[in-house]
Amino acid sequence: MNRDNASLIDIVNAAQRVLTYTAGLSKEELAKNEEKQSAVLYQIIIVGEATKRHHLNSETVIQ
Repeated sequence: MNRDNASLIDIVNAAQRVLTYTAGLSKEELAKNEEKQSAVLYQIIIVGEATKRHHLNSETVIQ
């Protein structure tokens, strides 16, 4: 598996984890639950890191 595909899989997996962690929670419940907030923020960091690893940029898209 190439690096770009691995990065995309990391992004999808992290997004799925966020949905799992927050399923059934209201904004107010999430705001009160620091453990859930921490888990969600960690997944957002994973998305950011995977995005940096992915070589696709706007110049590639335009071509």
